[in-house]
Amino acid sequence: MKRNQESPKVVAILQARMRSSRLPGKVLIQVSGNTTLGLIVHRLKKANRIDELVVATTDLIDDDPIVAACNELQVRCLRGNEQDVLSRYVMAASETEADAIVRLTADCPMIDPAVVDQAVDLYLQSGAEYVSNVIERTFPDGLDVEVFSRDLLLRADNNCSDPRMREHVTPYMRTGVYQGVVSGENSVAHLKASADFSSLRWTLDEPEDLDFFRAILSRLGPDTSWLELTAYLCQHPDLLAYNRQKKWRVGALENIKNKPISEVNAVSQNGKCRYDNSNEMFEKVIELIPLASQTFSKSHLQYVLGSAPLFLQRGKGCRVEDIDCNEYIDYVSGLMSIVLGYCDPDVDAAIIRQMENGISFSLATELEFRLAEILKRIIPCCEMVRFGKNGSDATSAAIRLARAFTQRDKILVAGYHGWHDWYIGTTTRDLGVPECVKELTQKVPFGDADKLEKLIKSSPSEFAAFILEPSTTIAPPDGYLQSVKEICNKYGVVLIFDEIVSGFRISLGGAQEFYGVSPDLACFGKAMGNGMPISAVVGRRSIMKLMDNIFFSATFGGEALSLAASIETVTKLEKEDIPAKLSKHGEHLSAVLNQRIEKSGLQDIMKYSGNNWWPRLVVEDLPVSENIFSSLLKQFLNENGLLMGTSLNLTRAHLAPSVIPETVSRFDRVLSDLQTALQSPNPSACLNGRPIQPVFALR
Repeated sequence: MKRNQESPKVVAILQARMRSSRLPGKVLIQVSGNTTLGLIVHRLKKANRIDELVVATTDLIDDDPIVAACNELQVRCLRGNEQDVLSRYVMAASETEADAIVRLTADCPMIDPAVVDQAVDLYLQSGAEYVSNVIERTFPDGLDVEVFSRDLLLRADNNCSDPRMREHVTPYMRTGVYQGVVSGENSVAHLKASADFSSLRWTLDEPEDLDFFRAILSRLGPDTSWLELTAYLCQHPDLLAYNRQKKWRVGALENIKNKPISEVNAVSQNGKCRYDNSNEMFEKVIELIPLASQTFSKSHLQYVLGSAPLFLQRGKGCRVEDIDCNEYIDYVSGLMSIVLGYCDPDVDAAIIRQMENGISFSLATELEFRLAEILKRIIPCCEMVRFGKNGSDATSAAIRLARAFTQRDKILVAGYHGWHDWYIGTTTRDLGVPECVKELTQKVPFGDADKLEKLIKSSPSEFAAFILEPSTTIAPPDGYLQSVKEICNKYGVVLIFDEIVSGFRISLGGAQEFYGVSPDLACFGKAMGNGMPISAVVGRRSIMKLMDNIFFSATFGGEALSLAASIETVTKLEKEDIPAKLSKHGEHLSAVLNQRIEKSGLQDIMKYSGNNWWPRLVVEDLPVSENIFSSLLKQFLNENGLLMGTSLNLTRAHLAPSVIPETVSRFDRVLSDLQTALQSPNPSACLNGRPIQPVFALR
């Protein structure tokens, strides 16, 4: 607008920098044909109450690209101290001769020019020295606007010595908001919406937020108002899945409300009462649910009972929270069923869309065909497909198919293949399995093709199938899988790859794609639905057609939410080449953790090795029993915020830049605690609960 010479000059100062622990470079990241900065500038130029817009960035070399971008956008860019953001505002106000300043941040891509104008109007009309919509929130988080006088800015500059207050610019101006923090005595006015929309969150802080904005802007134009966006979200609630678990950005200073500044960084490291709720819940659950869990590997047997989280209540990305509200970086990842991250926005949105249409139906759905087509395209051996709900469904169906196809009964196994009688009878957990069933399955050492042929040759007309995990924490020996295929072909044995674990991780099409060896049948599951219950048996048409005659049938086999989730999961894995990224990340993380182990002096007894896509901790020459060592390690991992077994079960969410530094920081504390315990006269006395109880060796 054209300013009257007597009216105050209103300057909008947009603070921006490239550094971000959660989403580096987000200021210039591409969002639907524009950069974040470009989109914000485009929208702000439509504000009628702003006389001038400037960008305030840092004098670091990292932020040179912001200066270049501002030149292209024809927006003035000023530079100053990275941490002392308040001084940047003082400098910018002086350079532009501003009378009133509008404070804006570059993590609000959908900042609305109409809201900016409303804030400026309230400032001009109310006589308040500070106006904002961020203290008493009614607008969506992401429409943040603050307006204040230049005089108030200078008073803040003169009176604020606390680095945190200077970093966050306006705490001094928010009279009386923070107890224990010096603030001014200026008048404050609050801009409020006509209704409470504060539950909505439209800020760009994390990768999930970027997914949200890309989804929104691919459907709506860059000039969409905040009310139009709100209406659209009401009509398309699936889009709310992208960041629905995120809370308001409270900022560093919000955490000190009602606390003296001296207590801000006081974090208790005492684990004494860390698991009270878990322990109390366990005592109740164990009386009602055998094992107090549905899965051995998730049960109290695998943790130091009394000093471990036994129940989780939420997860997001690669982080989970237990019922005592302790937070963990999770490297168990739902026993590898999570491959993208908890609550992946694209998968959750697909589930919500399908939920509006129905979950289970009286007939098949098109979703079954769509997913089957995808699997046929990416899995080498796949000519036909049938779906199940878990890995044991798939492996047991494959075994029945092999027996039907060969008219033979005996099975050879190498790996872990589920809980059904035909396999579990070969383990120590064989209670309830008839001896006649146990006799039909025989174990074969993984990697020994000669042993396999010798066993088959001893009874060449009796073995129906050889089922194996083609790659686990260790890679198969060179030529092994090809030799296995040739042996099975030679004796008419159906070769089954159990790719419940390796599928969609070692490669999109599994180990068979990675190693170039196609089996007769293959089983997929776990990562296939990013946490939703779904599995698949795939393979040669000549064998799969027998599904018409064997009885493999389940009420929930075609359950639609899991099918929709799987379609979205596999599509995203392929589009972003996630398996390759996870392998590279696993190699790097293993190397970093091994460096920390070596620095701690524990390199002679522990190290990470194995396949890059599934690194595993290997221990040897332990000064205590392996069970006591594992229990101590698990206890210290949990106490320091790491949910981790012997393997690193990676997800897309682990690729976020902040995860490795946080993991290393926590892992260092674990190693220190472990070293102290091992050097004590009685390491087992360092346990704060019952040691881990082994189930059986899986691999």
